[in-house]
Amino acid sequence: MPTLTKRPRYAFPNIARVQLNAFSLYSLEPNVSLSFAKGVTCLAGANGIGKSTFLATVNFGLTGAVPNPRRRLLSTGQYLRDAQEYTADFFDGRISEEDRDVAAITLDFKIGKVEYSIQRALFSPTELLSLSIKDSGRPRELGTSLTPVQRDALYRTHLCDDIGMQSFEQFVFFQHFLLTFDEARHLLFWDEAASTQMLYLCFGGDPSEAAKADELNRKMEQAGSWGRNLQFQASNIGKRISILEASSGSTDAPDGIEQATSIYQERLSALESASASVNEAEQRVAESELRVAQANASVSALRITYSDAFNNLLHNASSPKNHPIVQDALQASACPVCHTASRDVATKVSGKLAKHLCPLCEFPIEETRAISEAARAALAEIDGRLSVARETLNEASAARNRFAEDLKSKQQVLLETRTHINEFEQSNNDLLEAIKVRVAAASGPLQQNLSALQQAREQLIIQRDEAYAERDSFKEQLRLLQVALQGRYAKAEKEFVPTFRRLAEMFLGIDLDVRLTSSQGTAMKLQIEMRGTSRQQQHQLSESQRFFVDIALRMAIAEYASAPSSKAPMFIDTPEGSLDISYEDRAGMMFAEFSLGGHSLLMTANINTSKLLTSMASICGEKMMRLVPMTGWSELSDVQQKATHLFKGAYEEISKALAAGGQVAES
Repeated sequence: MPTLTKRPRYAFPNIARVQLNAFSLYSLEPNVSLSFAKGVTCLAGANGIGKSTFLATVNFGLTGAVPNPRRRLLSTGQYLRDAQEYTADFFDGRISEEDRDVAAITLDFKIGKVEYSIQRALFSPTELLSLSIKDSGRPRELGTSLTPVQRDALYRTHLCDDIGMQSFEQFVFFQHFLLTFDEARHLLFWDEAASTQMLYLCFGGDPSEAAKADELNRKMEQAGSWGRNLQFQASNIGKRISILEASSGSTDAPDGIEQATSIYQERLSALESASASVNEAEQRVAESELRVAQANASVSALRITYSDAFNNLLHNASSPKNHPIVQDALQASACPVCHTASRDVATKVSGKLAKHLCPLCEFPIEETRAISEAARAALAEIDGRLSVARETLNEASAARNRFAEDLKSKQQVLLETRTHINEFEQSNNDLLEAIKVRVAAASGPLQQNLSALQQAREQLIIQRDEAYAERDSFKEQLRLLQVALQGRYAKAEKEFVPTFRRLAEMFLGIDLDVRLTSSQGTAMKLQIEMRGTSRQQQHQLSESQRFFVDIALRMAIAEYASAPSSKAPMFIDTPEGSLDISYEDRAGMMFAEFSLGGHSLLMTANINTSKLLTSMASICGEKMMRLVPMTGWSELSDVQQKATHLFKGAYEEISKALAAGGQVAES
């Protein structure tokens, strides 16, 4: 049985600065830079402005993955792979085509006295563009000539060592499941798999024990799944034996029929998946073609508008230099008549104009009266719109080309999948036919067939029993870890439970209790009791109670697991829409209490006169809370633009509370 060792304490990354580069979503501030001090940093803005995206991007910078909204924990390693797969498409649409290659995030953060500075490209999650680590101001030796992939691997190793965790996968799990409460509203309280791993990490002996529990649980699930699969196969064979025993004759079951059936089903499933991928890719190509056509039409229409405007001004002393054909030749350095493309084209046209010669016929150009400022401004306005339309066309064309290449790749996969199925059917025609007719019992010795099936069934039962025995062995090892965890948690209750009760009572206004329970043999979770009644299901609490009690639980665990030198921060996408005004005030008090305990809090909130923000501001004051308006980062909708005075009023109200607040923090 594992011994009761010293409790784990982790030093967590605390963000000092975030720098975004070419973040197209924030059209007015694509290179936004934010510095963070101690306490609360609240990003406040309008709906749809990208508040949740900012939190997700900071998480991406730290972990190389955006938290998967459909969090499901089979193991910490499997979750990281799932999150990376989700991340692959996350920034599409948020980052424009022209910014894909340069879009990046730079993070400066501290773990105690260790300072990190990293830069990660948004479309390269397993690479680092730069890495710097300093111990008390002295640079660590990280080696030279590192590739981006090597930098990321080195970052993971150093980060885990400085935090005190066994693996980078453990840190990603902790960051995504515990320290981040985002718009997915995933609830740790009611996720048994995640709760079990979290309890081992925070209340177990050390991170290696949590890793061992994670691995044992994965192996136990695999062995149990394999045992159930073998039992299913044995049952099916038993049914066929019963049919054959009741019949007067049957066909012998060919060798390898079960394996062949499994392979054939897998290939049919792959065909269905490949077909769906091709359909999706074709849809993206069709949509991009439409955008290209629309952009092309816009460019053509503006060219005609420009030409008409120029011709209307021709009798008022227009210069040939402003003619659309000449302008195209100068800007594109290509002849619009013979389509020759060369730098010399623009040079030659400019030379003829300088000599007062027509670029086409080379006849002398007569002196003309100057174009009026109004006419010149009108032409310039049309030319500006034409330039924007050309940029839109170029970006739409680039996206179309990328989608077309992706379609070709998926079509090739579909073709190869169909070829594999055809080859399999041709080479296994007799075997596949036997599957269809085997119960017809047309010929063959019955006893020989029955003996073969009975032998196969007996072998499957033996393998099933071995799989279940292996599962039970893993389960017993997990049970020993569970007993040790229960003992450690009993010691931790004196510190952890009062913290949780204080935070939760601050929100609800009533006493709560929490206790450790086990379920499904080896799963562990914390169960709350409200007014003496246990609440085992989510529906037994209101939406706001579920959200904020879960946040209180996370805060209490973060406090318990934190090393005093670098306490755990939290990222919260505030669910204030679920609260009435009385609970807004209490939620603000709970958030402020957590922050005043030495934890950084990066949160988002809609700009309104919510008591949540004003309550926090009154308690924290300007020294412990910073309000970051996001309304200037992106263009607002028409509705929001008409209500800017309301946003301004809400900002002013919160700012007044900040200026007047802070007495509790200072005391």
